[in-house]
Amino acid sequence: MAKTKIRIKDIAEQAGVSVGTVDRVLHNRGEVAIETKKKILEIAKANNYQPNLIARALTSKKVCVFAALLPNPTEEDIFWIKPLNGISEAALELEQFHIKVEKHFFTHYNEEDFVKQTKNILKLKPAGVVFPPIFKKESLEFIEKLEKRGIPYVFLESRIKDCNYLAYVGSDSNHAGRVAANVVDNSTPIDGDILIINLAKNLENVHHLKKRTQGFLNYFMEHGRNKGLKINIEIPTSKSQIITEKVDHILSTHKNIKAIFITGSKVYKIAEYLIKNKLEDIVLVGFDPIEQNIKYLNRGTIKYLIGQHPYQQGFKAVKKLFEHVMLHNSVKKDEVLPVNIINRESFKLYGLEISIDQ
Repeated sequence: MAKTKIRIKDIAEQAGVSVGTVDRVLHNRGEVAIETKKKILEIAKANNYQPNLIARALTSKKVCVFAALLPNPTEEDIFWIKPLNGISEAALELEQFHIKVEKHFFTHYNEEDFVKQTKNILKLKPAGVVFPPIFKKESLEFIEKLEKRGIPYVFLESRIKDCNYLAYVGSDSNHAGRVAANVVDNSTPIDGDILIINLAKNLENVHHLKKRTQGFLNYFMEHGRNKGLKINIEIPTSKSQIITEKVDHILSTHKNIKAIFITGSKVYKIAEYLIKNKLEDIVLVGFDPIEQNIKYLNRGTIKYLIGQHPYQQGFKAVKKLFEHVMLHNSVKKDEVLPVNIINRESFKLYGLEISIDQ
């Protein structure tokens, strides 16, 4: 027969004290005589007393504020709507526990705006923070300040391993780059050149794109079948005119490019260029089944997209903070989500999966 779970009332009767005294001891509130406190704790330990933390969180009147910091989900950076939706849904579920998630946004690939928003978050004094460490240098500065204040933080989209983060939810950027490399390798002539485009300025500081690029190149150095050149360029803006100038120059000097790999989600920008210049025989691969990319995937201009469950990243990141801060549960430090290879035939199924998740 299962052992009856002991209650605070039972501990009070065994210790010969009031329920209020036991509550003060177990929840570390108020002054209690040392001997009485020792006796209560011994009884609780002997009976394996476990406080009902969920009930306590439900009855608590104190509002717990988390902060989320994300790139502004503009039409050009629509990818970030997905993790934002996940964060919002988790916040809605946790409202009953008096959880509030304050959302802060910075201009994508703008380090100064990122730093500005981190300062606003520190003024807020949140109980926890969720953010993607897109800029390594600025993220490390933010992390140092969070750790000094004892504020736990959860990464999404990418992670910086050499710091004391509470948890990470997302794909492995290096592995995602290797998956993309495998797809390109099997879709490109063995002697064809491959162009890698990073639509970002200062790639060295853009953590996840740098890791994807490294993974992509490492795959070919280790066991890729393709023996062509791997040409790596940065385009610091997604403006069509600048993209045209940069890609025109590369294609005029490298006549054997048979595939293009985009390390981020703005694959549609290159698809538009290929269509305009009648170069749709080039294999185009990149990240994320956002609406603009799906349009060109369906047309066949984009051959493959790598999906990484952004909605789940946002949703699970907030839930991990709640588990740690409110329920004092241990959480899995690295929850690495699988990546999906999406083609013209499978994107509708993936879209159905997204609608179910949301």
